[in-house]
Amino acid sequence: MLFNLESDSGDAVCGYFVPDNFEEIPRITFVSGGKIVYEGLTDHPREVFVVHGRHRTGLCGFAVLEKDVPGLSGMSDLAVHEKTTGTLIYKRAQTDHVPKRMVRLETHLLPLWRLDNVLNRRFQYSANRIEASGRETTTQLFNLSGVRSVYLSGRVLYRAFQHYIEGHFDVVFSMHHPYEELAERLIVMAQINRTGSAILGLRENMSLEPTMAYAQSLPLGDLRALGRALRDMPVAVAKVLANPVTRQLTTSTPEEMPGGRAVSSALTTLASFAVVGLRRAQTTFARAVEEFVGLDERLPTARELPGLTSLARLLKESREVEWLIEQDLVLYNHIADAYRACAPASLDFAAAAHPL
Repeated sequence: MLFNLESDSGDAVCGYFVPDNFEEIPRITFVSGGKIVYEGLTDHPREVFVVHGRHRTGLCGFAVLEKDVPGLSGMSDLAVHEKTTGTLIYKRAQTDHVPKRMVRLETHLLPLWRLDNVLNRRFQYSANRIEASGRETTTQLFNLSGVRSVYLSGRVLYRAFQHYIEGHFDVVFSMHHPYEELAERLIVMAQINRTGSAILGLRENMSLEPTMAYAQSLPLGDLRALGRALRDMPVAVAKVLANPVTRQLTTSTPEEMPGGRAVSSALTTLASFAVVGLRRAQTTFARAVEEFVGLDERLPTARELPGLTSLARLLKESREVEWLIEQDLVLYNHIADAYRACAPASLDFAAAAHPL
């Protein structure tokens, strides 16, 4: 999908929405006061999308005027959506919106939804789980024009979008202890048939099928049996689970594996971020984000999955997966050392530094 606002003069709002379907003519809705105040097709042609083979007719544009929506110029809370997908195209700025363009680089398979829910309200435009949108739409999100207050979050590969992020967005980042992250991923994928796959995009859900089947076969409560199963991990599964955070910071495609200097490269990237935190020091991370954003409310901390810490300990005791997350372990220790040097008296550093 491609979409953008072209202009908002108060009494006229113009923009476009190009659907994934080559033939479809989108339908947009204007919402104010919690009610739909306008609904209509995008009946203004945009020839450029025909020329570039992106849409058959180019009927992707809209121009909604005061005569179409009486009182349009006074609707300070106006939001414009595409009806079929629910995609937010535009929302008018409020005086309490944070004047920053910020990305929270998600590193967890299970997203920090509670944190996103609070931050979404404080920005003019927000979108979460952007990795599920596909490359075209994600690129469009990084290139929204005329919007100074933007909050995006997702588990994207940083290098793939670095050109759009650096110099344009502030990045905040928090890392799980690698054994706990691996435990969380195994638990989530083992239970995904029961809990649903809403946390994964369609493409990722399909690509992770072998890994989910493997996770569902693991005897997660039996150390000896688990050790044997981990020793027999298929190569394709190992590639999916290996060093997810180092890979996210240093590679450009899902199939690419981090190289020999990946940890050094990852640390260089982290040095450019506005906030770098540890999941085990959640309060410290939350306070740092609050201060950076200028929030007057407390951000929530994440709730841990039942059994996560005990499984992480089992994984560590088995000694069968250390090679799998070796680069992430080194990266995590570098971040923890930085915490130790800069904030030894932080609110929850002791918990972050405590071994499994």
